[in-house]
Amino acid sequence: MPLVKATQTDSHGSFDFGILASGHYTLTVDDENWRSSDWFDVEVTRLPSETASVTVDISPNFPNCEGGHEFVVK
Repeated sequence: MPLVKATQTDSHGSFDFGILASGHYTLTVDDENWRSSDWFDVEVTRLPSETASVTVDISPNFPNCEGGHEFVVK
C-alpha cells in the first residue's frame, strides 16, 4: 500500500493532510512515547458542504483505553 500523505500533530494534537481525493484510505497512528500504533479504515467522500474539521478519537489506544474509536465531522 503506497504512502499518500504523512504529517505530525501539533502540541494540541491537531494535524492537517490538506485536500484528499475521494477514496478509501488507511489512517495509521504511531506514537513513539507510548510505543504503540493503530490503524483505521477511512473513506473520504464529497459532501454537500465543506468540512471545517474532523476529530479522530482514538482514546481506546491513546492513552487510557477509555471511550471508543470515533470520527466527528464539523
